[in-house]
Amino acid sequence: MDKLKAMKVFVEIADMGSLTAAANSLETSLTSVVRTLAALEDHLKVRLFNRNTRQIAITDEGREYYLRCRTILAEVNDAESMLIDRQAEPLSKVTVTAPVTFGKRHVAPKINAYLNQYQKMQVNLVLLDRPVDMLSEGIDIALRIGRIGNHDLVARQLGSMRHVLCASPDFMTGQTAPEHPQDIAGQPCVHLSVLDNPEDWHFQHGLKLMSVAMQTRLITNQVDAALDACIAGVGYCRFLHYQVSDAVKRGDLQILLPDYEPHPLPVHLLYAPVKLQTKRLRSMTDWLTQSLQQDLTVISQGGKP
Repeated sequence: MDKLKAMKVFVEIADMGSLTAAANSLETSLTSVVRTLAALEDHLKVRLFNRNTRQIAITDEGREYYLRCRTILAEVNDAESMLIDRQAEPLSKVTVTAPVTFGKRHVAPKINAYLNQYQKMQVNLVLLDRPVDMLSEGIDIALRIGRIGNHDLVARQLGSMRHVLCASPDFMTGQTAPEHPQDIAGQPCVHLSVLDNPEDWHFQHGLKLMSVAMQTRLITNQVDAALDACIAGVGYCRFLHYQVSDAVKRGDLQILLPDYEPHPLPVHLLYAPVKLQTKRLRSMTDWLTQSLQQDLTVISQGGKP
């Protein structure tokens, strides 16, 4: 059995989530993929996937083997690149994920600049407003805003993100700017469902935590819809700072109660441990770290009194 070929087939099945899709990606027959997988499982004396006629799911043993296989294949790829004198720049494909709005405004421009610098690289940018399973979804690098739990990945903190209260100048016309969270209790609001409990908004002053019940006028899971409603004067709204930084600069929105903002959320870049860091991943993580840290510093300084 060609072990390296079998590893490639196994990794492709895990990445694609389907025997048929793996066969198409590898430009080989389904029969060949099935035979290779069966031979590999027989050699290892372990089942790598649980499968039936409708779906295929990687086993715990398969996940462990997958990480090792990716390490070996990445190192082989790097060795081949070096031997054919391609070491001057990284070569391969990297899959990156980020929240939709932050990805469009901040990650995508950085990747565009990266691709202009490294002509042999290919990036698959996946923008999603949900957590991802990096292993099962084939993600190499993930940008996450918020607390992260226990994991087997490296978490490089790039900065932090404020959680700000906003309203439009039109909405505030004739009103006194609030000085305390209780000043907005019962007031109309736009609720961005991915961030807050629609019933109560939480604030913090030093170590003191407080909550305020609001009158929800609109609930939406879309940042742009919430922004449009807030700018139109429907009510107060809470956003992550990057989501409103442009609107604040234009004067369409103003930030209120900055002294009562919840503790800023950490922003991390997640990727495989050092032993899995190939040249292509090191290149991308270093590029994104340096450039996004600068953006986060600028954002964090905006809108402060």
